[in-house]
Amino acid sequence: LGKKIQKARECRSWPHTMLHLLVLPSMLLSLVVIESTLHTRHRPPPSVWSHVETPARQEAAAAALRAAPFAARLDFRAAGVGVTHDAAASSLLAVHDAEHLQAVRRLSTRGGGFDADTYCAPGSWEAMLDASAAWTEALELAARAEGPALALARPPGHHATRGTAMGFCLVNFAAAAAAAVLGSDPNARVAILDWDVHHGNGVAEMVAELGPRVRYCSTHERGGFPRTGLDETARGTHGNLLHLPLPTGSSGEAYLRRLRDEALPFLLAAEEGGEGGAHWPTVLLICAGYDALAADELAGLGLTPEDFATSIDVIVKEFGYPAEKLALGLEGGYCLDQQVGMPAGLRSTVGALVEG
Repeated sequence: LGKKIQKARECRSWPHTMLHLLVLPSMLLSLVVIESTLHTRHRPPPSVWSHVETPARQEAAAAALRAAPFAARLDFRAAGVGVTHDAAASSLLAVHDAEHLQAVRRLSTRGGGFDADTYCAPGSWEAMLDASAAWTEALELAARAEGPALALARPPGHHATRGTAMGFCLVNFAAAAAAAVLGSDPNARVAILDWDVHHGNGVAEMVAELGPRVRYCSTHERGGFPRTGLDETARGTHGNLLHLPLPTGSSGEAYLRRLRDEALPFLLAAEEGGEGGAHWPTVLLICAGYDALAADELAGLGLTPEDFATSIDVIVKEFGYPAEKLALGLEGGYCLDQQVGMPAGLRSTVGALVEG
C-alpha cells in the first residue's frame, strides 16, 4: 500500500489517479470532537431575543451527535486544553488587527453590537477564545494525521475580516487556525473548503494575505450575504482563491457537480517546487455551514442532509484524500430540526466519516 501511495503522489494527476491505484479496505474511524464549553457566554441580549445565532444551535448539534448510532466512535474533548486560550489569542492576532481584538474584548465586558446582526455579550470574548482554541486544535490534529476532527463551537467566524465584525461573526476561526498550522510547520499546506451558503469573505481576505501555502474555495448562493465572491475569475495575488457561486434554488446535484469538477481539483492539486518536488495539501479544513439546506430559511439553496455525506464520500473515496487529515468547524446553519436542519446535516457529515 505504501508503494502505491508513493506512486500516486509522483503522478501529477493526483488525486484522480488515486482512484485507479488504491483499493483501500473498509475501516471504521473515530472522530475527535473538540467542544467549546464556554459558548453559552455568547448569547443575544434581551433587545434582540429573536436572533437566530444562539446557544441552542450548538446544543442541537451536540445532541444530534450524541444520539447518533455512531456516537461510540466520537471522542468528545473540551476546548481550551489541547490548545490554550493564550495560544488561541496569539493565532487570532496573526490574522486580525490588534485594535479589532481589543474592541471585541472591550464590548464583551458590557455587551452591545457591532451592527444590527452582530452582537457581543458579556463573556463573548472568553467564548471567542474557547471557539478559536477548538478550531485550532481540530486543525492541528488533522495536520498530524490524527483526525478526522470537528470543532463544535459557535458563533460562525468566516465573515469576520481583519478589522471588522460582521454577519454574526466576531473573529475568524478558520483563518486563525490555518495561520497557527502554517506558523508551526514550514512545510504545511492548508486547503480550506467552505460549503456554507454564504461566501466567507473574511477567510478569503485573510487567505489572500497568508500566501500560497493556503488555498480557499467557497461554494455559496449567488447574491446572498455579504454579496461577495461573485467573480469566478478573481483568484487573488497568489492564485489561491476560488469562488463558486450557485444560483438561488440550486439543488445538491448542482453543488456536487461544482465540488467534483472545480472545487476539489483546485484545492487538492499538486504544487510543484522545493526539494521534495510536488507539495500536496497537508490538511483539509472544511468550514461546515449547513444553511445551504432547503429547510434553512435564511438562504435559498436546496441541499439535503445526505448531500453533505456525499461530499465527504467524494473527498475521501473518489479523490482519495485521507480522512485522518480532515478537520471541520461549524459555521452557519439555523434550522435546528433534527431531521432536515443543521443537526441532520452535521450528523450526516460525521456519519460518512466514521461509518465509511
